[in-house]
Amino acid sequence: MSIYLEPQNLRLEVAPDGTLRAQIEGERCAIRVEVLRAFPISNENQNLILRDGAGKELGILRNFEGIETPQRQLLQDALENRYFLPKIHKINAIYERFGSAVWDIETDRGATSITTKALHEAIYEITPSRFMLRDTEENRYEIPDVNALDEASRARFLGKV
Repeated sequence: MSIYLEPQNLRLEVAPDGTLRAQIEGERCAIRVEVLRAFPISNENQNLILRDGAGKELGILRNFEGIETPQRQLLQDALENRYFLPKIHKINAIYERFGSAVWDIETDRGATSITTKALHEAIYEITPSRFMLRDTEENRYEIPDVNALDEASRARFLGKV
C-alpha cells in the first residue's frame, strides 16, 4: 500500500558514496534511495515515488510543493540522472547487421552512434509522431516529433518503422 509523504517530514541528503539518503521523520532512514516518476510522460512532476536500495517503496511525494530548494535540487538531480533522455534531431544513417541496427544520430547532447536490437524491438510509438528508441545498453532516446526531422532523417526513420 502506497503512502503519501509530507514534505515537512522528509529530509534528503547525499551519502558519502554519492547516493541519495532519505530520513522520514519519526519513521525510518533509507539509503541508496531512488526517485521515480509514476507518470514520466504525462505528469512528470507529480507523484514522485521514493524507493530504498532494496526496491521497497518509502512513499510518494505528490509534487515539489513544500520541498525546500536544496532538497528539491537533490530530487531533480536524481530524476535527471534516472530519466536521461537525449532528443534525436537528425538521423545520418541506420545500418542493419546481424539482427541489430547501428544508428548514426545527432541529439541535443551531441552526435553519437548507438546500437539497438532488431528495429521492431527497439522503436516504441508514444503518439503517431513521437517515438522512443532503446539501445542495447538500455539507454533511451526520444524523437519528439518525427515531422520536425529534416526530410532525409524522416525518410530514413519512416523507412524502418
